[in-house]
Amino acid sequence: MKRAVRDDLSAQWKEFRRTRSDQVRNRLIEHYMPLVRKISEIMARRLWPRVSADELTSAGYDGLISAVSSFDPGRGVKFETYCRQRIVGAIRDWQREIDPLGRSGRKFERALNAAEERYQAERGCQPNSHELAQQMGLSYNKFIRMRSTVLAAHSVPLEPYGDRNDEARGGWPAPPDPGPSPVQHTERELIRDYLTRGLKEQDRLIITLYYYERLTMSEIGAVLGVSESRVCQRHAEIVEHLRNRFATTTCDMVA
Repeated sequence: MKRAVRDDLSAQWKEFRRTRSDQVRNRLIEHYMPLVRKISEIMARRLWPRVSADELTSAGYDGLISAVSSFDPGRGVKFETYCRQRIVGAIRDWQREIDPLGRSGRKFERALNAAEERYQAERGCQPNSHELAQQMGLSYNKFIRMRSTVLAAHSVPLEPYGDRNDEARGGWPAPPDPGPSPVQHTERELIRDYLTRGLKEQDRLIITLYYYERLTMSEIGAVLGVSESRVCQRHAEIVEHLRNRFATTTCDMVA
């Protein structure tokens, strides 16, 4: 970062901490928006095809806005480090919300159907997306993200996959995306929380991105803004720490 840009950014942070101005906050958010896009593009490579980088970017902006608003320099953490953690956290929260196999996805679908029926009964016509979002108390962007993913979970391609002349598969619709059941998903999250309990935020992020999001060391480095070798080194240190921690510890998780 050039010195003039760095000095200007530092001045904006000081002004925002002093005034809490929405205008200054928006300038800071705009400055860090490319970081959200970069992280989203990396994470999108490892997700099911129907989730695009644009959708993840939209979710990641929620994390960026929250990070700028709540950042406390007194904690001794660089904003870029803190911001990356909040962006990834917002993206993972959104993934859980729209997971078609999860409780949140089914809850949204039930609420959507109820809102449509209620609107039709009261108005005698079909609601549009803006009206449904208002009925459900959701922002329009969040409503569109959740509805599009839930609808995609119910659709199957009309064309069989593979060669059209493949007699073994011809005429059969493609199966839905494989994925963990709601119980398995919950178990994985409980295990992750148990294993990473007490770790620093960046160390938790490394474990999450490597073992749960299946990112490579190079991709994790790009997300965190550090070199691949540094991620490898830190990963080895975390694993060694966890080995020592659990060597004499009885697992207290309840099945």
